[in-house]
Amino acid sequence: MIALLARSAYQIRFALIATVLVLGGLQVLIIAQAVEIQRASSFSSMANLLPGFLQRGLGSKALILATFKGTVSFGYFHPIVCMTIAVMAMYPATEIAHEVEAGLVDLELARAVPRHRLVTRSLLLAHLTAALVLLVMAAGTVIGVRLFDAAQLDVPAADLRARLLFNQFAVTSCFTGFALLVASRSRRWSTAFTIAALTAVVLYNVDFIALGWRPMEVIAWLSPFHYFPALSVIAGDAETPRNVTILFIASAVLSAAAYWQFQRRDL
Repeated sequence: MIALLARSAYQIRFALIATVLVLGGLQVLIIAQAVEIQRASSFSSMANLLPGFLQRGLGSKALILATFKGTVSFGYFHPIVCMTIAVMAMYPATEIAHEVEAGLVDLELARAVPRHRLVTRSLLLAHLTAALVLLVMAAGTVIGVRLFDAAQLDVPAADLRARLLFNQFAVTSCFTGFALLVASRSRRWSTAFTIAALTAVVLYNVDFIALGWRPMEVIAWLSPFHYFPALSVIAGDAETPRNVTILFIASAVLSAAAYWQFQRRDL
């Protein structure tokens, strides 16, 4: 297992390093931007820049985004951040499809390696990858606060940041299970990765559109992002234990289906 993990981690090293640098650096830049807005006393005018449908959909919680705490927290649930973390985790999660396509699975299973070990390797590495990225994002916030002397401002408390990151991890875990299930049925890596990534994009948009278009709420519950109400987490009225439980149960069911599918398929 260690050898499989090490080989897969080596293969994704460049994508992982780039993701860590971009998302960690983004948190530092967001702190710098928030400090500058605070010094210019411009947060009050930011509220007027929010789209009307967001103000109607989110109500008074939309105003959280026009505060120092809300702006810094936004770095943890910005659409690009959510998509990048999910797609980064899907990369190792879909590796089994690449191994089938390249014929590597024949060499691996020629030894006394159980099939489920390949799935476990991908599942474990995807979660480790997501955890590493989220930890670097948290470190980016700490570095930004120190670099720009923002400790005296309304920086999100450590426990709030931890709840946001943990909820984000649960969302990523759910998408990891889905990507693993798709990969367990695919013979081409590009097909598995594209399906998984596009599904994440579509489901994000479904949840976002539901904010301003009530009929979309009928299917919004299908989106993992529906269970990451970041502004409610910041406001302190989110049902975080319930939401992360739903996400992890969905991840477990999808992962179990992936194990079953890969075990029975004709390779």
